[in-house]
Order: sequence, then structure tokens, then C-alpha cells
Amino acid sequence: MTRNTHVPIFKRRRTGQTDYSKRKSMIISRSVILSIRISNKHSTFQFIEPKIEGDSVKSSSHSSQITKLGWKGSGKSLHGLYLTGYLAGKKAKSTGLDKAILYIGRREFSSGSKIIYALKGVIDAGIDIPANNDIFPDSEKFKTDTTQKIIEEINSKYG
Repeated sequence: MTRNTHVPIFKRRRTGQTDYSKRKSMIISRSVILSIRISNKHSTFQFIEPKIEGDSVKSSSHSSQITKLGWKGSGKSLHGLYLTGYLAGKKAKSTGLDKAILYIGRREFSSGSKIIYALKGVIDAGIDIPANNDIFPDSEKFKTDTTQKIIEEINSKYG
């Protein structure tokens, strides 16, 4: 009789969505995870508390929320990502979160990528996320009249 030694590979691993070894270490560390997802038109930021029996989302933001504040650009542009990250950070601060760990799945993290602009917005909002300051772009890139107006609006709403 022959034994079947086939080891199934989970679908989320096959499609490149989940790095299970990294996820296991995050569950063991018991720290809040910041998940950033960028689609064709929008971006989503979620602060997640991982648990063995299932994750719970503590705070989330979507790029469509900044359009309600007056943003007319794309939700996945560099300025749009920065503003959505800033909004996500302020919302997380208002719920009592003050630190998190960035989780981007199996995607590569390189300087100049869109994830860095999103992360810069979250850090500027006051969330402590371990990152090297050398990777961030110059702050003057975000000093336009429109972005400053929306940042002031976010600050007035979420303190």
C-alpha cells in the first residue's frame, strides 16, 4: 500500500496574499498590525489585532473617505495615499491605538514604493511604527494647498 505524501499549499500562500511564518510571529508578539492594501482605484488601511480564533479590526479607513473631505484626486496616488494614511492614523489614535507593526503580506518593500507614502501619512498622524527615516521622501512633497486643507479638516475632526 502506498502512502499519499501530498502536502496541500494554502490558497492564500499560492496566490501570494499571506506569509504564514510572518503572520505566526505577529500573532505571538500580540501587537497590532497595520495592513495597507492598494487596489486599482482606492486604498484601504486597517489596524488589526490578530488572534488565533480570528482577527478583529480595531480601526479602518478607505480612500473614499478623503473624497468626502474635498480630495478630488485618485485614492491610490501618492498624495491620496499619504492623506488616507494620515486619516487612518488619526482615526486609530482616537480609538486609543498608539503603535503598530506594518504588514504588507508577501509584497516587496522597497524605497520609492507607494507603501512608503502611505506609511509616512500614518506616522505623521502620531502612530508609532518601526521604520527607518531614511526611506521616507522629503516632507515638502506633501505641502500643497489642497493637502494642507484636508489635513486641517482631519485634525479638526479627529483631534
